[in-house]
Amino acid sequence: MIVTITPQNFHTELLEASRQKTVAVFFYADQLPECRPMGQQLEQLIGPANPAVTLAKVDVADPQLQSLAVQLGLQALPAVVIFKNGQPADALMGPQDPATVENMLSKYLPKEDDNLLAEGLQLLEKGDAGAAYAVLQKAQQIAPQRYEIQVALADACVKSARLDEAEILLNAIPGVYQDSAFQQVKSALDLAQQASDSPEIRALENQLAAEPENKQLKQELAIQYSQAGRKQEALDLLFTILQQELSFGDARKTYQDILATMGADPLVSKYRKKLYTLLY
Repeated sequence: MIVTITPQNFHTELLEASRQKTVAVFFYADQLPECRPMGQQLEQLIGPANPAVTLAKVDVADPQLQSLAVQLGLQALPAVVIFKNGQPADALMGPQDPATVENMLSKYLPKEDDNLLAEGLQLLEKGDAGAAYAVLQKAQQIAPQRYEIQVALADACVKSARLDEAEILLNAIPGVYQDSAFQQVKSALDLAQQASDSPEIRALENQLAAEPENKQLKQELAIQYSQAGRKQEALDLLFTILQQELSFGDARKTYQDILATMGADPLVSKYRKKLYTLLY
């Protein structure tokens, strides 16, 4: 978030805001060209949609705002002062090389795994579990010991029918970290596992075990798997049909319909490529 500080909003956008998140206050004067590089760099590093840091711009040409610079003891422009909890916590004064500015801000900007976790949780709230799974996988690769990421990834697995993977992730979390979020995902997994093993599915599985080459049974079981959220198993089963007979029944259409319901799930690309190998 980027705001321009005025005498009217100084209290709410700077002091009060810094009690909720970090505020980087940039002091500048338009008539001083040496202020522009730091201002441009701060805007690039923080950005207009940063959830953790607000950039507050103060033009000291405004006489009513000059007193703030004086109170902070600023002796040169440009300057950036970090505010936390209503108080200055860090500062740079005078022209600085980009590395110095970036090094100071890096202490307050969220890390990549924080950003990925926040993005993944937002995707889960929107109901896009497939895309959330891809994002949270990246977060876990960066920070494999952050158990809140692991719980969020397990949640994405449950909601995208990767039940075995969800179980592995949850079982790997030590008891001391099994908080209410963990318990909620674990309960969702238990319910999903029960729903994915219906009597209809078990009956078809038994029939297919007795007739392993029966393509009609495979297609019916794939539909049941898909309806139970077991989409990868459904696709694997349908692909075995298509390998034998590309035009069998509705196998190809069902395969493509399942892919269409999976949104941004990374498995979509994998299974589309598998189908293309048969078509072309």
